[in-house]
Amino acid sequence: MKKYPLWILITWVISLLFGCSDSNYHKKGGKWHYDGVPVDSVNEPVNFVVIDRYFAKDDQNGFYQGRRIYTGSEPSDGTSFEVLNSWYAKDKHRVYYCDTERDAKEYWSIKRIVIKIVNMADPASFRMMSDGYTPRDNFHLFDGVKTVPIRDINTYGLLVHSFSKDKASAYYKSTEIAGSDSSTFVVLDAHYAKDKFKVYFVDGFFLGGFIKNVHIESFKALDDGYASDENRGYYKGVVITKTDTQSLVYLNRGGYAKSEGQVFYNGQLMPDTDAASFNPVDKFDPEFDASDKTGLFRSGVRVKAAP
Repeated sequence: MKKYPLWILITWVISLLFGCSDSNYHKKGGKWHYDGVPVDSVNEPVNFVVIDRYFAKDDQNGFYQGRRIYTGSEPSDGTSFEVLNSWYAKDKHRVYYCDTERDAKEYWSIKRIVIKIVNMADPASFRMMSDGYTPRDNFHLFDGVKTVPIRDINTYGLLVHSFSKDKASAYYKSTEIAGSDSSTFVVLDAHYAKDKFKVYFVDGFFLGGFIKNVHIESFKALDDGYASDENRGYYKGVVITKTDTQSLVYLNRGGYAKSEGQVFYNGQLMPDTDAASFNPVDKFDPEFDASDKTGLFRSGVRVKAAP
């Protein structure tokens, strides 16, 4: 499953909360409108072209949600105007960051259009990286209109699960992982990454740090936050067992994992279970989601004993 940056997910949530109209650019009475409002132009646009849901251009300017992209005394250039994704556009002179914002003091009810120039950006080389969302040029990485500190932009590349690296360091969500060894850094899954010195774990939306006293060579991610090495079992970077760690497996659904002698739910040991016969159910049942020879379970709790 493709992973998206947090700020993108938040934008989607806000869109769902406040609704999204299917209307965008359209002609009405021979004139161009956006969501029923005439587009912002000194004169009626000439050779108006709709680019996508948000952006358009004519011979003179670029437009965002019907508003002419015009910052101060610096109008955009319609002939070279190019859209890069739902937030960024550029022309031969400048790079633009376009978005909407709401104020909690107004109970999130009023949407305001925000158009800013990305001052440090080089228009000629400005582009989105392979995920379609991470902006960079030949000199900087960006977040909104701000530059992001990167040790070596020339070798910087995206990995998976929000990790990235250059020749000098590894990064999580574009924040440098202090002390990481780029040459040996590998991503194991959405919860774990490692290099020759450390194993790193993700805690929610942030990098939680590294696991102490871990056996790096034998460490493996099992899925859904579970992992093991030759000495310990882990859940989201926390030690959950020192028993039968080599047999620890994730059971592919519902937060369950087990070893030869233990069963876990979301990293918590489930006492009085029979590991050999314990398995999640094959089909959805509202009453229980797992069973063993001793009874039935739901969300890690016994709901019925075996007859």
